[in-house]
Amino acid sequence: MSRKKHDTNWITYYSYQTFSSDMPVHQINDSKWWLKFENKLPAFFINAEKVFRQMTPECFLITAEKSTTMNMSNWQKQCEDYFGLTMEKIKCLTIKEDIKKQQTT
Repeated sequence: MSRKKHDTNWITYYSYQTFSSDMPVHQINDSKWWLKFENKLPAFFINAEKVFRQMTPECFLITAEKSTTMNMSNWQKQCEDYFGLTMEKIKCLTIKEDIKKQQTT
């Protein structure tokens, strides 16, 4: 199920079926991190107990760069391949969207 165009909240999906029903998703290695487009923008989700919760871009990037407990190897290439964008463009789009969400709350 897709979201309304101007919905500024972080989304939560309560099962894999609803999370992946409207488009393909990508899991980074065997980690708890998943990639998906939300409102035509790159989005990052963490899976906890079959609940897929959208996280801020900053949270994802810090975890991906510094995690020692999850296998995040080659995460940048996986992001670029899935989203079809360079990491610089992904960061630019997602951080700009994150700022918009913070200003509306």
